[in-house]
Amino acid sequence: MQTLEISGRVVTFLGCLMVLVSPAMADAKCDDSITVNSDIARCSQESLAKIDKILNEQYKALSAELTPVLKADLLSSQKLWIRLRDEQCNDADEASSGQEAPIEKLSCLNQLTSFRVNEIIYLRTGVIGDGFYKAVSVVNKKATSMDYAKAVAYIGGDMNFGAIWSEYAKNNCAMTQKLYGEASDRCLSRMRFQMPIY
Repeated sequence: MQTLEISGRVVTFLGCLMVLVSPAMADAKCDDSITVNSDIARCSQESLAKIDKILNEQYKALSAELTPVLKADLLSSQKLWIRLRDEQCNDADEASSGQEAPIEKLSCLNQLTSFRVNEIIYLRTGVIGDGFYKAVSVVNKKATSMDYAKAVAYIGGDMNFGAIWSEYAKNNCAMTQKLYGEASDRCLSRMRFQMPIY
């Protein structure tokens, strides 16, 4: 939890610093007409601040609703997600070079944070908002040779996102099993489906 708050403070500080360093950037609108890297980075930073705030609000609300055992599971899962986010987004930064590197990193942070927000909302409500089960139903209906379990596996794919992702996903799926009875194989497929690729 403290790591979330510290991350949020760093993001807020960087956002404030960008606004102070370049007042001219504050006048640019965040829409598809922006083409200057500094404006794109500023808009991405603003988006990250918003989604990070939502994540923190949802995390705190979920934590307040859980039993002590599940609260410990949530904290463990959150720490693993932070490691995953940092690993993925630092790799995105290293893979990029030049002026686009900060934009790539911010894009990665935005997508991985959105990925976690979706999961926290599912943990709070039991409602999955990522389209996974709809996609499974479409594949199951259209591909008559597939049974439902095969459709789940097909939509989830077999992408390996690494050891940290695997640990995070297993930990998170243990929580969804406890809270909603979601089968582990379905949960892992759903999480593969959601995972941004960097």
